[in-house]
Amino acid sequence: MPVIRVLDRITRQTQRLGHMKRLIKRVSSTPSSNLDNIGNDLVNAVSRKVRTTLSDEKYKYIRIRLSDKAYKTIKEQANQWNDGKTDIELQMELQDLYLADPALPSQTGKLVQEDWRRYPFFGISLGFVREGTFSINTRGQTLLHLVSQNDELEFQAFQEFLPEHNPFRIHKMQRLLFLYSLLENDGEVFIPLLRQLAQQGSEIFSERDAGAFLPEIYQKVIARHRVRLQSVEMRERLLTLEKSAESIAKQRVQEKYEGGGAREEASRPRLEPYVDVGMFTKPEPMKYDYALSIFGLEWAKLMSSVETSDDIADFLNRLFFKTAAQAWGEENAAALPLDEIIPGLQSAWKAISSSNGYAQIEEIALLTGIKALVNKNKVIEIATAREALIAYQKANPYAVRFTVDRLGALAHAKFIDDTNR
Repeated sequence: MPVIRVLDRITRQTQRLGHMKRLIKRVSSTPSSNLDNIGNDLVNAVSRKVRTTLSDEKYKYIRIRLSDKAYKTIKEQANQWNDGKTDIELQMELQDLYLADPALPSQTGKLVQEDWRRYPFFGISLGFVREGTFSINTRGQTLLHLVSQNDELEFQAFQEFLPEHNPFRIHKMQRLLFLYSLLENDGEVFIPLLRQLAQQGSEIFSERDAGAFLPEIYQKVIARHRVRLQSVEMRERLLTLEKSAESIAKQRVQEKYEGGGAREEASRPRLEPYVDVGMFTKPEPMKYDYALSIFGLEWAKLMSSVETSDDIADFLNRLFFKTAAQAWGEENAAALPLDEIIPGLQSAWKAISSSNGYAQIEEIALLTGIKALVNKNKVIEIATAREALIAYQKANPYAVRFTVDRLGALAHAKFIDDTNR
């Protein structure tokens, strides 16, 4: 039965994908946790106060983004610095120092204490954290590996200000992992939204403009899934989606209203994370206006026939890395022969296997494909990697063990060296 690839509990989601680095580091340190533990840890970490001197970049950020009355003192100090250009030391939150970095594609996404309970659910929705136990999933292990191999200081940067290791910067391998996860879990909404926005070309649009497309997209998703017998949980999700579509449609006809609402809450998680991965750009990083990048326009074109949940599954299995290579302009990225894929799969398995020695085949293949494209400019699709693994096991029956899921499909793999046979 096809799954519904629509984000769940989108209210007050984290905007910056970099927050996920702290979240998975926290949940990886214990076999189980709770919402209070990881939610408060995330907010407390980024809200840590740091003494700093001002610069033009920090002054601009304070002036534009710290508009709440709670920041009256810091704004006054910043204005004094700007008037006299004298050195002033003040205290800023760690997240503000990182968001003030003009090299970031988006400088919004500050977390607030009162919403600590809601922030972890983005990691759950994207498959990085298990719901219930709030422990790390294999997808989270993959992110943990990609951050660690790039620079452990990205984790340390949540404990002290390390401007050269800003954790809100998303590097190329991390971008591929996040993009795959976003499409896998919200593709039924994001892909048609991307196509709608692409019809405007490079025209600038707001989050309200993007949100205006969502009611009709939601209704198509609902109609597509309601023709099948559904579980109680799935029926409840469709009902929630229907209510959201109605709320956005009502708000859409209002000419003017202050602040945000259902339209912004639904569109922002479909825009801000994709700025981090390069689909969208922001003419002004501290505001909520957007344009499609060349990368995003190319993805919209290459996913023109992807619509249903099954379409998305097939696309991710067979065309994800080829599409990424084309969209990045990597014209020379060639498919790797089957017999050359196994060393990459073995390396990925070592990086993310669990304590029992097994790892999900999809996750091994995903990590292998990410590293092959970024490091070697080679394309290894997940379906191809699975075929290579099965062929290798047939030729070497004692070198790999498999587990199967309840439907009898191969699910996990474990490489066996001579010492473990």
